[in-house]
Amino acid sequence: MHGITERTPLARRTDSPDYVEFASLLRTRRTRLRQFQCCICGILIVVFTLAVVIFISYSMSHPISIDPAIDNATLSGNLGDGLRLGFAPGSASHASFSSTVSATSEPGSVLVSNIVDTLMKNISRQEYMQGLRAGEQAMKRRLLADKIVAKTPLPSPSPESRHRYVVSTSPNVSVLALAAVGEIAATRMIENMRSANDEPSAINSFFDSGWVPKGVCKQYIDHITCNLDKYRTIDGSCNRPRGWGSSMMPFRRVSLPDYADGIESPRKARSGRELPSARKVSLTVHNPSASTDPSFTVMLAVFGQFLDHDITATALSQGVNGSSIACCPPSEEHPECFPVQVGVGDPVYDLTGRTCMDFVRSAPAPQCKLGPREQLNQVSAFIDGSAIYGPDTEIARDLREFTGGRLKMQLTPDNRTLLPASRDLDDGCNREIEQRRGRYCFAAGDARANENLHLTTMHLLWARQHNRIARELARINPGWNDETLYQETRRIVGAQLQHITYREFLPIVLGDEKMKEYNLTPLGSGYRKRMHDPDDLQDDPTIANHFAAAAFRFAHTLLPGLMKITDAEKGTSSYVELHKMLFNPYSLYAEGGVTRSVNSATTNAIQKYSTHVTSQLTNHLFEDPIVNDTSTVPCGLDLVSLNIQRGRDHGLPGYTAWREYCGLGKAKTFNDLAGHLDPQALKQISTLYESVEDVDLYTGALAEIPRLNNLIGPTFASLIADQFARLRNGDRFWYESAEQPYPFAEDQLMEIRKSSLAKLICDCSDGITHSQMEIMRSVSPDNPLVSCEDIPGPSFASWREDSSLSS
Repeated sequence: MHGITERTPLARRTDSPDYVEFASLLRTRRTRLRQFQCCICGILIVVFTLAVVIFISYSMSHPISIDPAIDNATLSGNLGDGLRLGFAPGSASHASFSSTVSATSEPGSVLVSNIVDTLMKNISRQEYMQGLRAGEQAMKRRLLADKIVAKTPLPSPSPESRHRYVVSTSPNVSVLALAAVGEIAATRMIENMRSANDEPSAINSFFDSGWVPKGVCKQYIDHITCNLDKYRTIDGSCNRPRGWGSSMMPFRRVSLPDYADGIESPRKARSGRELPSARKVSLTVHNPSASTDPSFTVMLAVFGQFLDHDITATALSQGVNGSSIACCPPSEEHPECFPVQVGVGDPVYDLTGRTCMDFVRSAPAPQCKLGPREQLNQVSAFIDGSAIYGPDTEIARDLREFTGGRLKMQLTPDNRTLLPASRDLDDGCNREIEQRRGRYCFAAGDARANENLHLTTMHLLWARQHNRIARELARINPGWNDETLYQETRRIVGAQLQHITYREFLPIVLGDEKMKEYNLTPLGSGYRKRMHDPDDLQDDPTIANHFAAAAFRFAHTLLPGLMKITDAEKGTSSYVELHKMLFNPYSLYAEGGVTRSVNSATTNAIQKYSTHVTSQLTNHLFEDPIVNDTSTVPCGLDLVSLNIQRGRDHGLPGYTAWREYCGLGKAKTFNDLAGHLDPQALKQISTLYESVEDVDLYTGALAEIPRLNNLIGPTFASLIADQFARLRNGDRFWYESAEQPYPFAEDQLMEIRKSSLAKLICDCSDGITHSQMEIMRSVSPDNPLVSCEDIPGPSFASWREDSSLSS
């Protein structure tokens, strides 16, 4: 025992009777003393243990700041509060989070201990502690960098600020991204230690840092308690095991990313040199060239964008209090800056004297393991109408009327309904001149709804569809309360969105061959049975990184630079430049505004699929659509440059790697691509890139020659088909599935199959009386213009309570 030693008694005569009696008493005393000592020791151990527990608990609730700059922040709440989603950098709660970072953290703070013990066994104690320290230091540096760049905020309004608004990032992301910064630094440290000792990589080893909020590491939690509910959760949770497809989760990878340093640095050429500037690639390969594909309407691209926003929302890195990080002129002060370099002689930027295009990297996502940088999807992967209803419960509540199951709408003087007003004058869309007229941009389930007039109109049509169905269900089921009406309507609308996607949109994009290969055609009757194995990775619906950052951006090449707007009442037509329709939804307030917007999307033809993109998107993106100062030099952003830069930021391997992945053959030289890529595009590409392996996925795939009767090239077709197969097979609430907790009745399913985008537009727009049956295809002898009354649509009589369900 501490501080206690046994001593030998002084020698005495062993033959003395007194000694014998004394020795007996001494043995008894020693026994009692040992018992007393053990008792005291036990008490001390208990007290010490309690003290440690109290100290740790107190430290979590009253952390000691690791950053003097935030010592004055008001720190409150326990660790769970400090890590709760919803706090941006610089806030008191964010300061509380950053202050709890400590290398004294122990495994087990997030997960059940037996899983932690199993998963952590691949990492030594020394590696673990070194990783924690490296992560702590990296997070401190990031917080400091955020404060430095906050002194020079991004100018607003500006094309750059509007772009950040379009790539809208929730304040909830900041805490997650900071934890991811720590994980990446820990990965680098432990990998360096392994390399120095000639030991195998620790990549994919579980790493319980204690930095991430509980529930984030869904893939490692022993089990998540979920009710077997009839309705989807708003955020996509409780659909698949391990959080697959839910919001605020990392994108999915099919292989390791191609980062320059293997961990997080943007991709470089195989030689180690920088890749050609994304802007130079855009100007050389993606220059505008007039073309028309008369078979399809702009509505194809509009619906595609709406669908894209329903399943993907990449988060961007943010500064203090969720502010935008300014990266141009080139800033060496913030690690998340990755500006696009602009060379001398640029036809647009030379006029302004600028040498770079602002670009901030996508926010890193925590993965609860060691590994290279991954990015974060803010919305659920499932086709569930989150663009209509919102990605989380807070936004969903704000959009509800809480009467009759309806969504909020605003009423115009001529008795039309529009989306509710968004009164944030700093959102890059609202304008004081319009505010004085009582006109605002709109609030919807997705923050990007105001990006362009056609997209805003699509949001409006689907919101009106929800309220139209809710009123019909309330009429036939007067006993249903608001919650039942809202959830049943949301369930029906989500099913209609799924049906239209696979019945009308995908066949155009993928072609018959890919639809058959992946069995994507909706059933004509009955149920789709045995759709998925809950644990089969082949059915993981999580959105793939390559899909979000490249493949599903193919429609940018389809948009024409001029949109013909026809006023049927006046019998006049005019042309509007595409960039003037961005962040300019105010025409919807005018009588006939919705009709003109719909007609322009359904009568204008798309451009051909190619590398060529209109200058409206490559030179004037997010310019102010209402410029009164003629002395101002117009200078917007370049969407193609941003797409290419985003792919490099995400570490997407080059085009040839994806071509080989899709079974299209291995290309070792540029000559191997002859006959597969447009000859002119291939020639331009070969002059820009050092190696065929360096070609960016976005550029290479757009240069492909589509196969006969196909809209897009084979690489993007394969990648897109695979993702949509997963979105169907991996969705427990898929509308055709008999394995739903509460499947649609067969007669209800037959009604859902009557849904079409044409009928929805007829029912929900103002004054549209005629339409072609397949509205994403142009009017033709096989797709004639017909009366809206002749287009079939679903009846909701089978939802009557006494015949199908109860409230």
